[in-house]
Amino acid sequence: MSETEAARKRMIVICDDNAALAALMQHLLRKQGFSVLTAGDGSEGLDLLRATAPDLLLLDLAMPGTDGLAVLDALRSLECKRPYTIVISGQEGKDVRARASDLGAKEVWKKPFNAADLISRIGALIAQGAI
Repeated sequence: MSETEAARKRMIVICDDNAALAALMQHLLRKQGFSVLTAGDGSEGLDLLRATAPDLLLLDLAMPGTDGLAVLDALRSLECKRPYTIVISGQEGKDVRARASDLGAKEVWKKPFNAADLISRIGALIAQGAI
């Protein structure tokens, strides 16, 4: 199976209140063959997670209303498959990383990030069978 065929079988949800960044990530990931949905806040993100059971969640922490940490906490009680979660945030510090990890995030990336690195990482996760 080619990388594009493998990508097409993967659903990604991007949950970020920065609409321009979410649209850019969505565009880049769709070009790689992924199915991608976006949510502008945590509440909308939780609705998408319930409805689609994605393979991967790219999650911002600082959002109005339901923030990323609340999304991670809510995921623990949802009756759906938990996606592999990469937190992508402008917030820094060991406390943020530790809290996100404690709530189930597998990775924490700092904004700004290199899109090519993210695409490469997702490819590696597919190759490893993590998503």
